[in-house]
Amino acid sequence: MAKTPIRQKEGTFGTAAVNHMTPANFVETAPTTVNIVLSFEEALKLHLSLGQALARLNSYDRTTKAGRSAAVSLGLYPEKGRIFVTESKLKERSESTES
Repeated sequence: MAKTPIRQKEGTFGTAAVNHMTPANFVETAPTTVNIVLSFEEALKLHLSLGQALARLNSYDRTTKAGRSAAVSLGLYPEKGRIFVTESKLKERSESTES
């Protein structure tokens, strides 16, 4: 009997609520640095989200171009105070940025 593949959830690997951000007017001013403070529980959720994403990336064949370009993306919704983790792809380096 053939096994049916397990359906995988699409989208993010999870989210974590942000306790606060500094500076407080981040959305309006777009500073160069933002400090994000998480409670232990929310930091643990973020850790688990990253772990799941990294485990998936680790299953890819890194000898292929697609495997090497697999990446993890951290997103931030400042208005909602949420961080999310998704799978992404690295951008190819342009010849002008290579050294």
